[in-house]
Amino acid sequence: MQVKMENPLCRVPVSLLLDDSCPVINLSHFWIKAHDGRATDDMPVEIPVSFAREFGEWCAENGVRGKFSFIPMPAGLGTIDLGLPGFSRAHLQEWIRAAEEFIWPNFDANPEMLTHCRVVDLSDWTMTDEWENDAGVHRPLPAEWMAEYTAAALRILRNIGIAAEGVSSPGAFGLADLDALAAATLWSEKEVNANAAPYFFCEGDEQGVPWPKLYCVDAEQGEGCVGILCCTEDWFGGWEGNNRQVIRDPDWWITEDLQGGRLPEVIAAHCPVLVDAHWPGFYFQGEQLGFNTFKAVVSRINRLRNVLWMKPSEIARYWLAREMAHFEATQDRCRVTSPISCGSFTLRFSPARPGRWWLNDAPLRQVSDVASLQPACWAGDGEDIVVAFDLAPGKTTVRRVS
Repeated sequence: MQVKMENPLCRVPVSLLLDDSCPVINLSHFWIKAHDGRATDDMPVEIPVSFAREFGEWCAENGVRGKFSFIPMPAGLGTIDLGLPGFSRAHLQEWIRAAEEFIWPNFDANPEMLTHCRVVDLSDWTMTDEWENDAGVHRPLPAEWMAEYTAAALRILRNIGIAAEGVSSPGAFGLADLDALAAATLWSEKEVNANAAPYFFCEGDEQGVPWPKLYCVDAEQGEGCVGILCCTEDWFGGWEGNNRQVIRDPDWWITEDLQGGRLPEVIAAHCPVLVDAHWPGFYFQGEQLGFNTFKAVVSRINRLRNVLWMKPSEIARYWLAREMAHFEATQDRCRVTSPISCGSFTLRFSPARPGRWWLNDAPLRQVSDVASLQPACWAGDGEDIVVAFDLAPGKTTVRRVS
């Protein structure tokens, strides 16, 4: 009997990567004013908590999962654990409570480093002249500095109750040496959140097949870091949130007949589909143009039976488990040894004899076909058997019972 690890529940993971998001303020308003000196009178100073609730509720109702940046020191105004000058403490807390209730259940909350504007000197927490978006783009940055910098961002989120599963690069922060960025991410996540399986988001591939990249994998220690890649540019509303020229028709992602657009190309390769977007563009001066386009795209995605909405942290852990798990198979059983846990772990046994299937000492439930798989289930697929379960660290046995 041959063993093959399939995608989770034999479906293609789909996830939303929502960048430049932070409590209360509209980052683009402050970033453009500070960086370019352009007028921002047509850009709202803040994105209201009511929109955060509306966004989170709609995503929950439609099964959307993903990553929501929570910038710890947005635009350098202040840290979100201590307060943002110009905004009341009560207003900030209301925003954080709304995110906790409506967004975090279905989204990873990540730092997009510290300010998404100027680099902070951690010795005195003052702003330097360097921009985070450009840091480590043209020349490598010391891994030790990136580790301390990302750890500082993670600690601020930890102070408000967020154990972030990964980090996002503002712009192309750290792009010149992704190995160092991965090592820094792994160190800082272990240091702050005891997380030995984090991910980072720094790059995309809008033309090819953007498979997750593995770094620092140590199966004996059960640790590693995953670089996730988006497969699209932001065609929803852009990062500025006031540029109508960047908004595209939903057909750019997926056509009404579900055959055309960028997403079916990636789905056909069975590669995770990570869609990029920006919070200011979703709100779009209160018109919600980006969000409305996203709703249309999601309505089409959700008509597909072979996709599965997942958080990037879940995708990252799955790809690490795929790399670390070891299989020992006989005709009627398979022993899986893994140093890490993993949800919706899915195996194909080929060929497999008829019978009932158990996970350790508990029976798995049979479902009608592979498309109906859920954890703790199995299904026949021609001469094969496909089983799905939540993998625990250590040894797990899947066996056939006649």
